[in-house]
Amino acid sequence: LSLTSSIIQLLLLLLNHIHKKLEMCSIEKILVSIVLVNILRLETYLCAKNNSKIIMEDAQEKYKFLITGGYRPKIDTLAKYVVSIRGSKHRWFFGDDHKCGGSIISPKVILTAAHCVCMGDSRIELRSLKPSELLVVAGTPRRLIVTEKTQALKVDQVISHAYYDPETNRNDIALLLLLKNIYEDGVSAQRISLQTNILPSYTKCTLLGWGRIFTFGPIPDLILHVDTYILPTEICKASYIHYGFGMMCASDEDDFEKDSCFGDSGGPLIC
Repeated sequence: LSLTSSIIQLLLLLLNHIHKKLEMCSIEKILVSIVLVNILRLETYLCAKNNSKIIMEDAQEKYKFLITGGYRPKIDTLAKYVVSIRGSKHRWFFGDDHKCGGSIISPKVILTAAHCVCMGDSRIELRSLKPSELLVVAGTPRRLIVTEKTQALKVDQVISHAYYDPETNRNDIALLLLLKNIYEDGVSAQRISLQTNILPSYTKCTLLGWGRIFTFGPIPDLILHVDTYILPTEICKASYIHYGFGMMCASDEDDFEKDSCFGDSGGPLIC
């Protein structure tokens, strides 16, 4: 790793020089910051390559909730159903603490994944985040920009499934009860109907979210879509070791790069 470390150090020096010497506009500063962050992440990743166990565990976690290969429709009719679940206090700027997506299922209830609102790697260690630690943002497809339609809502109660298992992802479902109702105008925010029927294999569905556009990559400002297909149970069982009753899986068998990624968890699969 000596050569890799030297290259990374050289790149860091170069980027630091760019910061000091160039009169950059804000977008150029953002791009340089993204490069710096991803170089540091690259170093962490490369240093783990010598340990195959770490890489296997990393791959299981990183790619399981892996939106990559996504697109933005000219007219977005689906973003109104989705919310951004965040920490209650941003670190530096609005939207920098996005955790997961969620679906509006009633004016006061958000459906999301339990792993988005729980801490701990086993059932013994498991605890739900406090309502005061979370914020729900609805009414906008933008993560970073506040508009007249943006609704930031406090959480009253966090209800994760009583039998959620973080080791197998069984019962990975949770509800957030809000202190105030979401204002539904049918355009920027709207509740979504829940599917009650079992859908046939290869039904086309759409994932939405603000997850990383590639592993270790940046998080988008504008929500992304990706089209996938519900896969047959036998393929799901062969692909996921913990696949079981009450689960389903979806992908694009012709394009492996189309999938969800960090930050997309908890969002809807709309079919």
